Amino acid sequence: MIGDRRLAVMNFTDRAGRDDFDERDVDLLRTIAPQIAVAIDHEALRDKAGELQQLSLTDPLTGLLNRRYLEERLSEEISRARRRRSEICLLMIDVDYFKSYNDSFGHTAGDTALRLVANALKESLRAADVAARYGGEEFSILLPQTSVEEAVIIADRIRMSVEKIAFPKRKVTISIGIAGYLPAFEEPKDWIAAADLALYEAKGLGRNRVCVYDSSGDSLTGKVH
Repeated sequence: MIGDRRLAVMNFTDRAGRDDFDERDVDLLRTIAPQIAVAIDHEALRDKAGELQQLSLTDPLTGLLNRRYLEERLSEEISRARRRRSEICLLMIDVDYFKSYNDSFGHTAGDTALRLVANALKESLRAADVAARYGGEEFSILLPQTSVEEAVIIADRIRMSVEKIAFPKRKVTISIGIAGYLPAFEEPKDWIAAADLALYEAKGLGRNRVCVYDSSGDSLTGKVH
């Protein structure tokens, strides 16, 4: 299930050797079921309500999901995290000095740069992850079943993959802010604001780096490269 939506039913009648399922088997199924649900949701999205529905949830420039879809998913994930106390992280990503890039080389070159960044995000994702273009040169990634420590590793891998791209005009880098889910986040905007604070810290420290919103909710810790 995602939120209150039932996506599929898994039926397991027996196991190899016909032994009964034990508690470890049940715990494993509980762990992987949300990831399977998200993967099924991705597939269902491609077919749901035809091309018009797909376009309403997709950014036309990059092919990523759009802000509307992301915010709907954040609401669902907040509800799930409260029920199951699961770990989940949100990444807010900004293309460094993008206005300067656009002003220097034009909007066509800027659009090409955004597509290349989006492709790098897609290639870095796991099946259950959700990437969206949040607006302008800002992107978001939702990482289900992911601790902050794991999110830092993923974010740094994304940052380095963008840094290695041969952009046609000049080098492009990204800054990333991470916020793990906290019970204090009552609405998606609270979670987004926390990740944005970490993103602003990354930019303030010189850009091309990852910063994490502190779990105490009132400070930031930076991972400097």
